[in-house]
Amino acid sequence: MRLRGIELSEKGIRAVLTELKAWLSPSIRAKGVLQTQAGDYTLIHPTYGEPYHSVFAGSVRECLEKFLEPSGLLNKASHQREITLLDIGFGLGYNVAVAIKKLREINPKVQFRVISFEKELPQVVPPLPDEFKALHRLLWDNLPEFEKNGISFKLYLGDAREKILEVSEFYAHAVFHDGFSPYRNPELWSLQFLSQVKRLMDQKGVWVSYTSSLPIRKALRQLGFGIFSTRSVGRKRGGTGACLSCEDLLSPEEKLKLETSPYAIPFLDPELKSKPIEILIDYRVRVELLKVAQGGVEPPTPRFSAGCSTN
Repeated sequence: MRLRGIELSEKGIRAVLTELKAWLSPSIRAKGVLQTQAGDYTLIHPTYGEPYHSVFAGSVRECLEKFLEPSGLLNKASHQREITLLDIGFGLGYNVAVAIKKLREINPKVQFRVISFEKELPQVVPPLPDEFKALHRLLWDNLPEFEKNGISFKLYLGDAREKILEVSEFYAHAVFHDGFSPYRNPELWSLQFLSQVKRLMDQKGVWVSYTSSLPIRKALRQLGFGIFSTRSVGRKRGGTGACLSCEDLLSPEEKLKLETSPYAIPFLDPELKSKPIEILIDYRVRVELLKVAQGGVEPPTPRFSAGCSTN
């Protein structure tokens, strides 16, 4: 039987369709605003069926421990006059507000240049805890762009794949890559999109995300990044950090999986215009062909979890 012009067995076709269905199914049945187990709040995205933040660890803890701490910005803030941040997936604005608040505690005079991307803004935005409310309100009251209080901020609304091509002469000290899970929001995780993100990074900048998905790590490696795992926050597996000026620090187990698993191939979006389902089908068919080439070995289906924001 043929799928997208490629010869696959009936078993292969069933495997492809089964995983596509699983990847596209909502991860949580709740709707609207949801209180996390930490006591703060997040929001369930109506299309992706995923929370913007971890319902286990809580939204603030996730922002701090999944993004800010592994990004290296806490150290940079102590001796740099300016911090540049590229925020992929503005979402509720939590990551940016929490980061600025915590970095200003280290250096009250540090200046910020922030560029953020978001497909569409939510209609309801749960408030952050009191210590972050002022900065969170500053962001939302002045969207899409402003220069106030030592902060230069610009939000690009729309398809990030198109909008990122409009940005030049920006060199991020850190990238918070926070789209929804790669298997539901693949257009923000392709090799080609990550190449555009790399273009806007400082040579010593650090890319961080909650995901440890194999296609994302393989794309980063192919783009010349050294990769390291970040610690687990509210889930069994940690996330991923990457930088152009560091060595690969993955464990032997992680390296072996990245080198041998048929799932360890990047999502492809050559023109940055493919529909999400097209990206997923192309990826999963290539996985199936690799599985056949490897002798029909059936590795475990890759796990994935919800991201922190939308695009």
